[in-house]
Amino acid sequence: MPLRPQGLPAVIFCWVSLIMIGCGQGDSKKSPSTVQPVSDSESTAKVKAGEPAPDDGSSKLMADWPTPVAALLISGEQNGYLEPCGCTSGQLGGLKRRHELCERLKSQGWNLVPVDLGGLIKDPGASLGGIEQTKIKFTVALRALKTMNYQAVALAASDLKLGTLEVLGQYLNLGDTPKIVSANVKPTAGFEQTIVPLFIAQAGSKKIGITSVIDPGSLDKLNDPTLKDLLTVLPAKEALAPIAAELEAKSDWQVLLVQGPAELAKSMAAAYPSFDVVVASSVYEDPTAEADKVNDGKTLIVNVGKKGKYNGLIGFFPDSDQPIRYQRITLGSRYDRPGAGEPIRKLIDEDFQSELKAAKVVENFPRRSHLSATPGASFVGAGACKNCHPATYAKWMTSKHSHAYDALLNPKRNREFDAECISCHTTGFEYESGWVSAEKTPYLKGNQCENCHGPASLHAGDPDNPKFKKAMALTSELADKNMLCIRCHDSDNSPKFSFATFWPQIMHKKLDTYDKPGSHKGLNADEIARLQKALLADQQPKDTGLKKANY
Repeated sequence: MPLRPQGLPAVIFCWVSLIMIGCGQGDSKKSPSTVQPVSDSESTAKVKAGEPAPDDGSSKLMADWPTPVAALLISGEQNGYLEPCGCTSGQLGGLKRRHELCERLKSQGWNLVPVDLGGLIKDPGASLGGIEQTKIKFTVALRALKTMNYQAVALAASDLKLGTLEVLGQYLNLGDTPKIVSANVKPTAGFEQTIVPLFIAQAGSKKIGITSVIDPGSLDKLNDPTLKDLLTVLPAKEALAPIAAELEAKSDWQVLLVQGPAELAKSMAAAYPSFDVVVASSVYEDPTAEADKVNDGKTLIVNVGKKGKYNGLIGFFPDSDQPIRYQRITLGSRYDRPGAGEPIRKLIDEDFQSELKAAKVVENFPRRSHLSATPGASFVGAGACKNCHPATYAKWMTSKHSHAYDALLNPKRNREFDAECISCHTTGFEYESGWVSAEKTPYLKGNQCENCHGPASLHAGDPDNPKFKKAMALTSELADKNMLCIRCHDSDNSPKFSFATFWPQIMHKKLDTYDKPGSHKGLNADEIARLQKALLADQQPKDTGLKKANY
């Protein structure tokens, strides 16, 4: 799902875009040097060509482990990535795959306790879908966690950017689980059951105690006047002391989730060595496969990266030599068997899309002026360009860009009302006079000329006007320098994109001559409307006999 900075125009180089979890024996506590981190055997961090096909769900996960007495599934910093968008092969992550992982582990007899570090959504100010879509996405993410029986979630400053009251209200609507746990944040009256200082999860006959701390400085940076009325934030180290003691007395293993710099997690682990597992925020998307051992090997510090591509799995065992083991799980295609994660698929593919449609997120998206365009220019569609640039138009029609909108219309996975997808599959979205809907602006379907060159109405009406021509001019060097293509062909959607490789496939310099009188005659409104209708006919799927470019 979504993820280039808001306000950047969708550009013509995109094809498919950002559309992307028993009875013990002996003493459950550990002696020094018994933590056993294990490298990631599920997959490499970077998926290579020839990745194994999804298995049928019958193979045993974690086959090199005995069945643990209890297990902890760790996720966090999802950053709004509900699912891989599918625009390129080898994408990792997704809540559907996480659900499959949970279900298969439970079917193997595991007493599984899922917890989350928080950071479910992207900063609304930087989200391509805007604040309304981000609110709905937050609701969907919480419902997914509830479906997977998550027990506890840490409070994250990035989530509170939606508004403290909004976030607390959404958690309150969920019911009993998952709980927000925080040792150093106390809620105002009415939310005492929403934010709790600790949570003790039952895992078979054993108990896992969970709490979290958040860096107060991260909350100080939020521009939310209601935060201080709703939440009291305490220094993390002092607030954690009584909570750590209570957890140690009431549970078999203790887990601390730390929202803040990596140094905060290390300092908390040093100050409170009673914790068996400390979950730290990540600096990088792709975490190391192994965990850090501190307190003479007694405490494990783990992080699971960003965007939901990985989960951490902790197993607790009665074995006195290896009472705790860690595995980084890569959520790749292994978890894509037919029918896997059906409740999450329905939530994302059906419920989420219906809610986006009902809220008119795309239609009501706040529009702005196109700063590089001539004042007064509006988007008219590639049909108007065809009048003077027929050869360039014909070249564009052989590309997948001209049919980019069609990729959103899969009946099983429709994304027509998802602003994060629309941004790279239509023309002029986010701008005044740009894409609104298939009913109101059908002539702006697909990635068209104006996504790179800007709104063309004035140039189409007066093609020889030097001011209007200059505003539309764009060289390949400038497009590369300004990283226009990367705004859609980013690391998520097109990790192998190279301007030097792909530009020759779409290069359209000097394809047209302008020696015909009609090339210098401006178009009026009626002529533009006629050409817009002709464009729609040209975009209907058909075999042109021409080889389509691979972009």
